[in-house]
Amino acid sequence: MAVLRLKELMSIKGIGREELANKVNVSTTTISNISSEKNLPTIQLLLSIAIVLDVDVRELFVPTKGTAVTQLEIEEAKVLLEKSLRILEGRK
Repeated sequence: MAVLRLKELMSIKGIGREELANKVNVSTTTISNISSEKNLPTIQLLLSIAIVLDVDVRELFVPTKGTAVTQLEIEEAKVLLEKSLRILEGRK
């Protein structure tokens, strides 16, 4: 399963949980649960987080700048995004 790099990117960008939560209109608990991988974010929330952190949405899963991304990492990110989409659409 792909690992969401939310904690790492928040640290790099100097944005705390409360600030990010306020900017994407969710609770700090939601951000905490996503960053600790207790919950999966919706596609819309992923896009909002990427905008606030000023990164490509792919960067939330794997570094895309200055590193080689393996095919396995790409496939893992696709699986996670597809699962999130199914949840968003009300399917399991």
